[in-house]
Amino acid sequence: MIKVLDFFNYARSKSPWIVHFCSGCCSLEMLAAMGPRFDWERYGYIMTPTPRQADIMFITGLVSKKILPALLRTYAQMPEPRYVVALGACAYDGGPYNDSVSVIKNMTEVLPADVFVAGCPPRPEAIIAGLEDLKEKIKRGEPSASSQGGLWKQMKF
Repeated sequence: MIKVLDFFNYARSKSPWIVHFCSGCCSLEMLAAMGPRFDWERYGYIMTPTPRQADIMFITGLVSKKILPALLRTYAQMPEPRYVVALGACAYDGGPYNDSVSVIKNMTEVLPADVFVAGCPPRPEAIIAGLEDLKEKIKRGEPSASSQGGLWKQMKF
């Protein structure tokens, strides 16, 4: 017997809507994943311009102290359940700029990512594989990593 929530999780996993928080060069590889060669729309991924309708947030690139309040405000506007995908080394730990004073050193402590796609920048195949892993998490009904913890809950923005 299928539970109603299992059906909702299955339906939610088939067409996730993505809001893109761009602060770096990994966006170019994300655009390549959207293009005709990899065509992520055939996998069911749709971009939305507003966080109020999104299921997934892409963090692409460097997160500085100046941009962090805007990132957290965007995340807070998303409805539950909400998931985070970190693209590239910069979104994870600052990448080649991690010795800068203005860069958030460990972004996953502030806003934990459900999926991290490694690379500088990551290949489109890796982005789609990371999204497919996230779709399986959504289908199983696993809670997002950011709902389990993170410093973003204590921060004022």
